Amino acid sequence: MVLRLYSHPYSGYGQKTAVALYELDLPFELKLIQHEDAAVMAEFRAVSPFAKMPALVDTGANRTLFESSIVIEYLDRLAGGGRLIPADPDVALEARLVDRIVDTYAGGPMNRIVFGGFRPEDQRDPYGKAEEEAVLARCWDQLEERLSDGRTWGAGESFTLADCCAAPILTYGRRLVPLGDRPLLKAWHGRLRARPSFVRALKDAAPFGDLMPAPPAED
Repeated sequence: MVLRLYSHPYSGYGQKTAVALYELDLPFELKLIQHEDAAVMAEFRAVSPFAKMPALVDTGANRTLFESSIVIEYLDRLAGGGRLIPADPDVALEARLVDRIVDTYAGGPMNRIVFGGFRPEDQRDPYGKAEEEAVLARCWDQLEERLSDGRTWGAGESFTLADCCAAPILTYGRRLVPLGDRPLLKAWHGRLRARPSFVRALKDAAPFGDLMPAPPAED
């Protein structure tokens, strides 16, 4: 079996999947997505119909998957199940819900703000940017509220899909909208940043420099 991951180490969703692979101790081959590499880009578009990172190919099973949450569900099952997708159905549901909250209401606005900043000055949308920032702030509020039950990780006392997702997205998203006066969210993010699997994913990204067009978080 060879797991081939089409991604870039600086990609938030690529990091999300790399964290899962490291948590599950699953070896993989990285196919580095770089637009100037025509051959790799052709391979990538063949396995990822929307050309979005990451995509995973399991050569042993002849399976191709895209969308990071689905990829992680598959990886958890491949590793024996019950770790990143908890065996307890209620905890699994919470893990999936927090994953969706972070992906949709933090990751989505974050990407739209970043890509909007690459537009020519006269084509930018300040009103749309303010709306996206407001959604991000509401996401931070929702996460702070969910953490108020005393949980250690995103869905409870075990590290799950929710944490794989939150580690990179909070790291990047707080550079656009600070976490502010949300102590539980800050503490969770501190635990995520110290998690060995995420430390390893950040180390993978380090050689590429700081590609995020926003200053480091200071809150």
